[in-house]
Amino acid sequence: MAKIKLAVFDVAGTTAKDDGLVVQAFQDAISAGGYSGIQIEEMTKYVNATMGQRKIDVFLHLSVGNETKAQAMHENFIDAYNSLITRGLLEEFAGIPEFFRQLHEAGIGIALTTGFPREILNRIIESLNWGDFIDVSVAASEVPYGRPAPDMVLRSMELYSEKCGEVLSPLDVAVIGDTPSDMGSGQFAHAAFVIGVTSGNSSQDELFSAGATQVLPFATQLLDVVN
Repeated sequence: MAKIKLAVFDVAGTTAKDDGLVVQAFQDAISAGGYSGIQIEEMTKYVNATMGQRKIDVFLHLSVGNETKAQAMHENFIDAYNSLITRGLLEEFAGIPEFFRQLHEAGIGIALTTGFPREILNRIIESLNWGDFIDVSVAASEVPYGRPAPDMVLRSMELYSEKCGEVLSPLDVAVIGDTPSDMGSGQFAHAAFVIGVTSGNSSQDELFSAGATQVLPFATQLLDVVN
């Protein structure tokens, strides 16, 4: 029997390939916000350093707290990323559908959390045909604080507890992601397993330094750890 009851996954870089799409959408949004050249280069460094965090929070930093400008760039980001999805550029990692089936067969619920707003998360789930697999999903726009705060993990636990009729504790949960902010959210939620994957933007050392209890090459190897 599995040691956990709920697996909380990040999306880009963890269950879906990133392949630079997030950065591309950020750069499109930043450019539309009136920035160019060296400004975009410097802002991109911050974008890479804060992967996994709530996107509106990143834009608020980039706009030096100008909420109007941040909101405008955020809307441009949503349009840009959804356009990339529409063009078929977003792909899941190999074996993800079968892996999701294996989790359900093992009695493990599946939650998705993301720094994206709900408008993008819904498009991802629809375009990758994950609707039948995902038990609950939480977008960063739906909680008070984004990663590395634990809010999305805790909200996932609440929603899944309601769905399955059993109150989950952090000891029932594994958090899986590819960024230091993912690891932070798992640690702050006191999850039993905080598992980093090197399929995205971070190295094994970076993930362990950020609080990973285990690091794997791919999320699809989760059952090797939690069974």
